[in-house]
Amino acid sequence: MSTGDAGSGGNSKRSPTPAEAENRPKPVGFGVEELAEVKKMERLHCSGRQVPSPMGGFLMDLGVRQEPDGTSTILFECKTSALRYQLPLRISTWRERRKVRVQADEGLDPLCPRGELGPPLVRRGKDFFCPRCNIMFGRVP
Repeated sequence: MSTGDAGSGGNSKRSPTPAEAENRPKPVGFGVEELAEVKKMERLHCSGRQVPSPMGGFLMDLGVRQEPDGTSTILFECKTSALRYQLPLRISTWRERRKVRVQADEGLDPLCPRGELGPPLVRRGKDFFCPRCNIMFGRVP
């Protein structure tokens, strides 16, 4: 009888081994420069505000791509210089999923928890997705 991970059941919150991290699908992105201050830019975009450009002016979003690992990448283009940038978005946290579940259980149309007054989440199969950031925030009850 081995004493290694005999009672973990696969549900433990451990960091992946280097071999597991190596086998995990890598985000594809759009192949352009990544924006700095990712969390600040994510907050602005998810709130529906204008995202400032590193070259001055503002960025307009051209599209959102969902990655194999559950994250998303947004493609922006600068309105003044026509340079393109990408913004990686993280997967939803358990707190965000809990907010959505509470709203759905109350009979409300759940809103995106990342924005101040985020857009209403849309159903895609049995999942709730944000149309602005293309991130899954939970399952339909």
